[in-house]
Amino acid sequence: MNRKEMENRYGEIGSGASAVAVGGVLHTLREILAKWTLDLPDILSVDGGILGSDRHWIRFYDREDRRYVVFEFDGNFDLLEEHRADSLAWEGEDFFRQHTG
Repeated sequence: MNRKEMENRYGEIGSGASAVAVGGVLHTLREILAKWTLDLPDILSVDGGILGSDRHWIRFYDREDRRYVVFEFDGNFDLLEEHRADSLAWEGEDFFRQHTG
């Protein structure tokens, strides 16, 4: 998935929510990442949201992979889809210098 496709589906980076209601319970992005043991220092939560009934999403930046990642998941936090976009292709060389220095 490239930047345009990701932004068309999930909005611009940072435009989503900082917490997502799943099954009537509000979860922070870090709490959601922890459900998949991804609450790690190299994983930077960005935003999240709801796509429809029982379909949610979370976007994060994986510093080790240098990619934006979106997970779509259901009300049981089972992953339904995963999309990745290379940060260098996304923002060019300036992005790499900002996040690794």
